[in-house]
Amino acid sequence: MATISATLAAGSVSSPFYYQVNITEQLCKNSCGNATPDFNPTFVLLGYTNVGANQYVANINVRGTICYIPCGGGACCTKSQLVSGTFSVPFYSEEVPTSVTISQGASVNDVNTSGCSRCGNTFVCECPLTLTLGEAAVTGN
Repeated sequence: MATISATLAAGSVSSPFYYQVNITEQLCKNSCGNATPDFNPTFVLLGYTNVGANQYVANINVRGTICYIPCGGGACCTKSQLVSGTFSVPFYSEEVPTSVTISQGASVNDVNTSGCSRCGNTFVCECPLTLTLGEAAVTGN
């Protein structure tokens, strides 16, 4: 099961909010450290909830398939592994949001290796995510 965490970018205090999402997954087989796995996650906003005065939480699902070359195998031995999980991010709004949307940037993928090892089974993906609020238009007299 993937470990998913989101960190709010420093200085991101109003809409749009910027998060860095980290997805860490243990691969079933060791992967070659010099062959970056292919993973293009898809993020879907499941909804958002008011949890206090001007405080909200957005629930987001991420899913995708990691495609990688196991150590000792060639391109003809590619393995795939499904990643799916749900995580939450907090946000603040003085107005009740009329809508909440998310958009993602380009992900960066890697396999952690240690020491002299050329192989590893800890897959890491970093992906920027933007959460934008729609708020009611202010009308004047």
